[in-house]
Amino acid sequence: MSKQMLTTVERVRNGFQLDSHITVTQLARSTSWRSDLEKFDAMQILDRNQTAAVVLTPDAFRAVMSYIDMIEEELEARQTETLLEAREHMNNWESGQELSRKAKESFLDRQERLRGLLDGDK
Repeated sequence: MSKQMLTTVERVRNGFQLDSHITVTQLARSTSWRSDLEKFDAMQILDRNQTAAVVLTPDAFRAVMSYIDMIEEELEARQTETLLEAREHMNNWESGQELSRKAKESFLDRQERLRGLLDGDK
């Protein structure tokens, strides 16, 4: 991500300046807000002093989307690292007949424990 894109994302993330908002009525009645949008990269659209929408320039939108993609990739990488660290000690993988035998033993052991509980430990 380029320095310019990061600067744009930071401006969007930092919120809105005093001149970077417009009411829904003003939005419908004029096009002068477009020059302000180019200056700020993002504008807040207000309806009865509540945020109704946020308008971004195409460049700001692309920058925000690239930033989100970058953050998602970083999150995925950290999650993968965490999983690998948590499973680091699990290096005794088994397969085939040995895995099958141990699975059957585990089921039989659980069956005996449950049967004991049901039969009152008899």
